[in-house]
Amino acid sequence: MTATLPIRRLLPADAPLYRAIRLVALERNPEAFGSTLDREAAEPLAWFAERLDRSAMFGAWDAGSLIGTAGAYWAADESAADPDDPPRAHLWGVYVEPGYRGTGLGQALIEAVIDHVRPRSSALHLRVTVENGPALRLYRRLGFAATGIERRSLERGGRFYDEVLMTKMLP
Repeated sequence: MTATLPIRRLLPADAPLYRAIRLVALERNPEAFGSTLDREAAEPLAWFAERLDRSAMFGAWDAGSLIGTAGAYWAADESAADPDDPPRAHLWGVYVEPGYRGTGLGQALIEAVIDHVRPRSSALHLRVTVENGPALRLYRRLGFAATGIERRSLERGGRFYDEVLMTKMLP
């Protein structure tokens, strides 16, 4: 099913559709994201357009509907010995509508991110909750390896979650 679904980088003009799917993702799976529904629902549309402008977010489409996302952002490594080290690439915002899960769409979205990041970075990093088995399996299948666990790193609704830190080296 996913082989024919288009995937492309989202542009600021896609902000209304991106905002809609992002809020659904935060509502359905609050434990999977570093932000909250309350925080992002309060943001104006311009905030989402700016987010798309400064990061590389990819979207999958079916019949004109945005049905999945995955993106990359770059952040300075505060622990790097050399302050001139290039920023680190991080995978974020991975979400696939429930009816499309298990079809390979998540993998296709992440592969689009990897292809985009590869010329600028030697590695791609991510965080995923220990309890998110399907995501962990997908990331491992794509060559990500665990580099550590951050205990109680995410709190949602009074519950704490441990997160696995993972890295994929990009040849």
